[in-house]
Amino acid sequence: MKSLGVILSIIAILAVLPLYYFKFSGEEMSNANTKAADNIKQQEAKIAYVNFDTLLQNYKFYDDISVEFQSKRDKASKQLETRGQKLESEVVSFQRRAQANLLSQNEFNRLQQELAQKQQDLQVYQQTVSAGLLEEEQAKNKELYDKIHSYLKKYNETKGFNMIFNYREGDAIWLAEDGLDITNDIVEGLNKEYEAENKEE
Repeated sequence: MKSLGVILSIIAILAVLPLYYFKFSGEEMSNANTKAADNIKQQEAKIAYVNFDTLLQNYKFYDDISVEFQSKRDKASKQLETRGQKLESEVVSFQRRAQANLLSQNEFNRLQQELAQKQQDLQVYQQTVSAGLLEEEQAKNKELYDKIHSYLKKYNETKGFNMIFNYREGDAIWLAEDGLDITNDIVEGLNKEYEAENKEE
């Protein structure tokens, strides 16, 4: 009798084992299928990059705004230099007259205060000019980014890339295949757009 119970228990265990096997191996198969599908998606993903340094070297809009900005910078630098030289010559003249005892105490105090005020005004002017140039540079950089980004969106309507990287040597991407480089296409398209905009003006 006891052996019959043991036999029935063994039969029951053997009957349940395949169910456990299919349940757990089914989960593994499902996970394996999901991973395989993810790998296929990754392999199918279309990726490209734009070499930002090359783009800047060849984008006419960037050339134009760089020349314009450098001109403003040079002009501001010359104005600051001229004002500085003028103030310096006034200080030298003041010192000579003071050393030669050509100034009364009232004149000395008045001129000293005037020169100190002029020096302060020059510093304020320098800070204002620097802040103005920085603000303009930031605005131009934003305009540059907006133009590139806007063109990339239009370009990608027909190309269908999942991702377009901004590539610069030594940055996050250390190696990229030449076949993924769309820089020349982008530069050509951006220049055509920029030339068309200039004709409209």
